[in-house]
Amino acid sequence: MGTSLKNFLSLCAGVWFLASGAIAQDATPGSVKELMNEVAGTNPLLHAIFTDHMDEAKEINDKFRAGDEEASLKAAYDMLRKYGHPALSRASDASAIEVLKKAGDVIDALGDHYPRGCIELVHNDISDEALTFRSVNEAYRKYQKAELDAYEDGKYREPIPRMEIGDMFQVVTEDLKVSRDEIHTLLNPENVAAIELCAIIRKNFNVSAVREPLRGPYARANISSKK
Repeated sequence: MGTSLKNFLSLCAGVWFLASGAIAQDATPGSVKELMNEVAGTNPLLHAIFTDHMDEAKEINDKFRAGDEEASLKAAYDMLRKYGHPALSRASDASAIEVLKKAGDVIDALGDHYPRGCIELVHNDISDEALTFRSVNEAYRKYQKAELDAYEDGKYREPIPRMEIGDMFQVVTEDLKVSRDEIHTLLNPENVAAIELCAIIRKNFNVSAVREPLRGPYARANISSKK
């Protein structure tokens, strides 16, 4: 979900053309359809939310076209919180678990090639530099696809009670063997080596180690958290 301002502005432009009904059937060079295909590959989840709520997406694009980039970016993230997080919080166990597994694969690739990207991923702000590494890029695209699938899976489902903080803490410390010191490190990462952060984050994403009845609830709580 992390997207640069440049990518977001491209997405806004595509939304405006989509709202105007100007999409061509053939993706010729420079066409709107080509632009939308590119946008969908940049941030599939946000693209799906925009497509599902075109009136609000057009308002965001209007803000951008009026020159208020900061307001348009904030409005996009507000849409993500308004529609994305609730849908993810209702995703099935299987869909939510798959997102967390794919996130773990991204962390593995980042740990090998770009360790400081691990904390970027946690903050939903993975950098373009991190994505220059092929294995990171491939893992991240698969993660985005799993996240999109979870959104589509959950958006029409009934609400599911969220795992309580105390239960999450128990899972993290007992099932995933994350120590209190490691939790403190994640909360205060400023002076910690990036590779060390990667190792701790990877432990948190190791959903296969969670007791089976708690895997789905734990995964849902993680993928729908409001960072």
